[in-house]
Formats: sequence, C-alpha cells, structure tokens
Amino acid sequence: MLLLGSRLIRFTEGVNVTGIDWARFMMVKGFTRSSMSPQYDVIIVGARPAGASLAARLGQQGVRTLLLERASLPSLPAASSPIIYSPVMKLLDETGAKEAEYARGTARIRRVIGHSRAFSATIRLPMAHGRDYAYAIDRARFDAALFDHAAGFASVEARQHYAVTDLLWEDGRVVGVVGRTRGGQDEPIRARLVVGADGRFSLVARKVNAAESDVYDDYPTSLLYAYWRGVRPYDAGGPTAVAYEGGYGYGLLVMDSADGTTAVTVEGQPHLLEPGTLSAEERYLALVRSNPQIAARLDGAEMVTRVQGMKRIGNLYRQPGGPGWALVGDAYHQHDPLDGQGIFNALFSAKSLAWAIRYWLRREKTWPEALDWYDETVRIKTYGMYRRTLSSVRENLYSDRDVPGWALQGIRWVMEDPAMHDLMGKLLTRQIPPEVVTLSTPAVMLGAMLRGPLRDLGLGIRDWGLGSKAFPEK
Repeated sequence: MLLLGSRLIRFTEGVNVTGIDWARFMMVKGFTRSSMSPQYDVIIVGARPAGASLAARLGQQGVRTLLLERASLPSLPAASSPIIYSPVMKLLDETGAKEAEYARGTARIRRVIGHSRAFSATIRLPMAHGRDYAYAIDRARFDAALFDHAAGFASVEARQHYAVTDLLWEDGRVVGVVGRTRGGQDEPIRARLVVGADGRFSLVARKVNAAESDVYDDYPTSLLYAYWRGVRPYDAGGPTAVAYEGGYGYGLLVMDSADGTTAVTVEGQPHLLEPGTLSAEERYLALVRSNPQIAARLDGAEMVTRVQGMKRIGNLYRQPGGPGWALVGDAYHQHDPLDGQGIFNALFSAKSLAWAIRYWLRREKTWPEALDWYDETVRIKTYGMYRRTLSSVRENLYSDRDVPGWALQGIRWVMEDPAMHDLMGKLLTRQIPPEVVTLSTPAVMLGAMLRGPLRDLGLGIRDWGLGSKAFPEK
C-alpha cells in the first residue's frame, strides 16, 4: 500500500488481466528465453512535449530510451492553442532545447490584455528567468523541435508513425509494449518501464486501468481554435495576447503567433461549441465574429488552418504509476487551459518523473517510493493553480450574475490598477503561488478603489505616496 497525498492507493491496483502475457507471446512467436531480456530501460509512448522532454532528460542521464510517436512530425496535435511563459522556457533550457528552434519565427508577446465593455487591462510581463516575453507557439513546429532534440541523444531511439496497440505483462507487471509501424506487423518490445505520455485518452492509462482522483467536472468547457493570416494588429505597440469578452458562457483569445499568423480561440460551455445543426467551423466562425473588435481585426484575414479543438476538457489527476508503468503530461494530470499553464504542467511532470526514474535506477528509492515522490512533487507545484483555474472557469464562464451599471466603475478601477497588473503578471510567470494572489487580492482591490478615482482625475498615484507595486521587485 502507498500513501499518495491524501489518498490510499494499492500499488497493484489497475492490473489488467486481459493484457498480453509476455512469456506466452514470445513462445508463440518462436523466441527463446535468452532473447527475453529488456531491450530498453524506458519506453515512452507519445512524443509530444511531455514525452519528448522526458526522453531528453533521460538522454542526459544516458538511460536507454525508446520514444514512440503515432503521428508524423511536424503536425498539429488534435487540440491545442497554447501560450508559453518564461517558466516553460526555463524547463526547456534545462533539457538543452534551443529557443531559436522551437520558437523560430514566432512573435515575442510582452503584453497580455483583457478587453471588455467595462475595462481594458494591460499586463506587461515581468522579467523572469531572463525573459520578459511569452510565445503563442506553433505546436507543429514546437513539437517537432522537441522531438528532434530528444532524438539527438545517443541513448535515445526515436520513432515516428509508430502505433502502440497493447501492453505486455508478466506476473502482474508491465514489461513492454506491442506496436507496429504503418502497414507493418505487431512486434513486442520489452523494457524495465513503460511511460504513457499519450495524452488525455491515454492507451497506457486505459490498459492499466489507472485510478482517477480530484476529478472536477461540474463546470466543463470545450475549445475551438484556428490560425489566421492577415489579422489586423491590436494596436501599434507590438505583439499581444488579448482576451476578449464573449457572450454568456464563452470567451475569446487572440494571440500573435508564428510567421505572421494569429491564433484565434474560443472557449466556453460545451453546448455552445458543440456542432449541433452547424458544423464545428460554422459554429466557431459565428462565435468569433460575434465580438465587434475581433470581427474588425479579422476583416480581410484568411483562416489558414482547419478548425480544431477539445470537447469537455478533463480536470483530474490519475494514478501516477504502478508495477512497470508510469504516466506523465496529460495522461497523468489534466487541467483546463483557461490559465495557459498546460505546457508548463506537462514539462514539469516530465522533469519530476525523470528524477523519480533516476532515483529508482540508481536504487536510491524503490519504485513505489519513487512514484510516491513523483506524485507529491507534481501536486505541490500544480495543485494550487489547478484549483484557482477551476474557480476562474466558474466565475468567467458559468456566472450568470448581472453586474449593475454602478459596479462596472469599480471593476474598471480594479482591473486597470497597476498593483493588480503586477500581481497577475507574477502569477502568470509563476513568481508567486496562487495562494499569495488569493490572500493579497482583497488588499489590492481596496487600494485600487482608492487609486482609481485619482487616475480618473489625472492625479498620479505616486504624487499621493501610494505605491503601485503589489510586491517588490526581485
């Protein structure tokens, strides 16, 4: 038995008795017992950001690793429209990945703007880890660059368009995978550990029947996005990520991306985004063009990708691992994308799992102890933001409260206040934990209500001795 956080989980929980027995499979195929030793230390199923960055970290350690990807890269994943901040780039620095490759041709965003009928709030990203900018990355380019980087390590073998179809078991333990190239025959590949980095609908998680915990599905959301060319800039101040007010139950995000393209995303309550009598593209275009500011920016622009998205995005943690297996990235932890932290979560879980594997291979921890450490480490870093995001989803996409006209003035004072901008900028770049924001917000709001009228009167807050910084500069 393992104590994982506040949950008591059986280490043997999730054993799939219907999986392929390794010894029987090998005998049927005519292999001898001498040929049944592990071919790799670790097999990673899925080579998008979590899997590729895990492979790179294992490559740095000289661990014999096989990285398998069903798709052919570069290609857009089924669902994503991400922004990455400086903490993500720091994690990539640690793996040796080159910013000039994964962000090639991509605009540097230094302003995140909230735009509504009540206010326009501009957050200038603070310096963190040597960067004061973000990227609305092209996932096709990003994923391919991380895959190529991982494949460059001597101990890493990387294969594309390779489909894993099942797991191999021996005495209740995962000992490998069964997979094939396109048009090829099934082949067994054996390893000491199999890692599922294969996303929300992870085959590995399903095959081991991984337990779920901290599931929050009371306020589900769906997302649609596409990339456009020829979108008019927000203003003359350079690249931006702008969150626009939508109708009840949905919001819109427009971000300058790679090679002069712009990502335009809509997220909201599922029934608003599900096709119904309209196609996904028709519903997407109707929602995007419902905002006059966005419609004006899209006038004359061309949509250069098809509309893609996610239905009923999950919010959960899964069992981190078991005998011979582990999960990482979205296969392990799913988190609504409203706060733009998805890539960070994937890369941080990969870093933590790489360390857990290191402890295990060096016999510094047993595998159950290593899994316990991995799960606790990721939760410490992600759980606070997870709960804050869920609250934001409820407040922004499910609140049906009508705001009286007199209250809009107070909202504007708060949202346009420099202290609030400072607080949110540090939150986005993970320089302060979400708990600090929760504790500080009432004081910041009170100060904003005092400073707002002075700004409206044209009186500088510094003239009155009222500092605008929520926290001192580091």
